[in-house]
Amino acid sequence: MEKINLDYGGFVVSNNVIEGKPIRYTFREKSDIPKLNGWTIYSIEDNDDYVNNPDNFKIMGATSIIKIAPVMLEIFDAPYGTDICWLYEEGVHIGFYDLVNEKEISISEILSDK
Repeated sequence: MEKINLDYGGFVVSNNVIEGKPIRYTFREKSDIPKLNGWTIYSIEDNDDYVNNPDNFKIMGATSIIKIAPVMLEIFDAPYGTDICWLYEEGVHIGFYDLVNEKEISISEILSDK
């Protein structure tokens, strides 16, 4: 499984997500740190004060992300600049909302160059 982690690099993940809170936002930006893949994952409970404290985040590999949110590996190759909200219905993840283009978006649309 270590090879999976090397293939994907590190995800920046909110401690709230690690503790089991639902994911609310994910975005990808080019990282200055080569071992990071650019993905940041926020929980439904993360507010501005929370996200501004770096102690509230950990770097996780793909093998850990698979356990928390396997769909992250499906959208992994999304272009830098991707900024999506996770949509839920009765506590179940049902899709994504593109915050840049302000519309619901499919995985294939997330992966296409906009």
